[in-house]
Amino acid sequence: MSTPSTLANSPYESELQTALQAVHAASLLTKSVLRSLKNNVGAETKDDDSPVTIADFAAQALLICALHAVYPEDRFLGEESADALRQNEALADRVWNLVLRAKERACARQDGKSDVQMPRDDAEVLMRGFPASKEEMFERIDAGGKGQVTGQGRVWVMDPVDGTATFMQGQQYAVALCLLVDGVQQVGVVGCPNLAFDVHGPLGEIRVHEDQVDEVGYGVVLSAVNGHGTYVRSMQENQLGEPRRIDLTSIPTKALSDLNFVEATIGKTSLCQTEHKLVADSLGASWPGTIVWSQQMKYAALTLGATDVMVRIPKTKERFTYIWDHAGGHILYQEAGGLIKDFDGQAVDFSKGRQIKGNTNHGMIAAMPGVFDAVDKAVQDVLARRAT
Repeated sequence: MSTPSTLANSPYESELQTALQAVHAASLLTKSVLRSLKNNVGAETKDDDSPVTIADFAAQALLICALHAVYPEDRFLGEESADALRQNEALADRVWNLVLRAKERACARQDGKSDVQMPRDDAEVLMRGFPASKEEMFERIDAGGKGQVTGQGRVWVMDPVDGTATFMQGQQYAVALCLLVDGVQQVGVVGCPNLAFDVHGPLGEIRVHEDQVDEVGYGVVLSAVNGHGTYVRSMQENQLGEPRRIDLTSIPTKALSDLNFVEATIGKTSLCQTEHKLVADSLGASWPGTIVWSQQMKYAALTLGATDVMVRIPKTKERFTYIWDHAGGHILYQEAGGLIKDFDGQAVDFSKGRQIKGNTNHGMIAAMPGVFDAVDKAVQDVLARRAT
């Protein structure tokens, strides 16, 4: 895997390469679960024994094991803890078997067999960190699920399957990973295993859609290091493609009426989508332009120039969102040239633990600098109507 020259002197080059390897391996694991389901994907909920639950646990174990093998002093924060596995032996066995299959693929890759879907460098990292028992697997998963602190030291924040409902439909989902150092994003890697996207195509001319699925390949992975730009690579069966830098500032600024707003599936209850529409209406833009369920996929779509604006207007200040839905995606878009701020004009604070709460970060706006102020004014006008 080559390293772009702009990253050659980065203090986080090693972390980036390890994160890319870990996300690639976890992406292959989750995609293998989807493909094993074939025509049986149809559940819309994350039941305790559903395939997405099994993929979620196994991918989190894989991510933490790979990272812990290289950075044993680092801490982790993820959505899942192993409590459910300890209480459900059958579920634990299914997750353990999936992890063992990943280990077998890594072993076979090291032996030079051709039918293994695992890059050699991924295999070397993973072989050093694979759990030796189910209990050790539980401990690795708990290292993320029990994590609380994000504002001090080095903390890896992860979402092994962001977009569980659409994962179960065989649509878009993301494998997200971010290194925080004293609460600041330094490395972000987001795998999009189902995204059919031409990494050599023109930015701004390709749309992201739930059903625009890479049926035969493994999608793409985006990565960024603080101060060193954002890159996209194809994810192949046995390797990652060459990196392409994404510079959204090279795309001409759009007229406000041409802006494409990205939205979750209509009806998501935590956000006031009627007010989202009012923001677009005030700018003369159609709404919604792009509909994607996964929050990390929204950031991927913004970063790839496939959409232009994201607003998140919570129904009340008491509403909160989880850090793993945003860490990683933010740095991708920002390093590509975009802006993300809360309604007070501040950067989103990732140092407060598992939740991003309205009393410190009320709402979010993501847009390019050339249109950000206009979008921000439209949001403020809509918010002002609440008081009248």
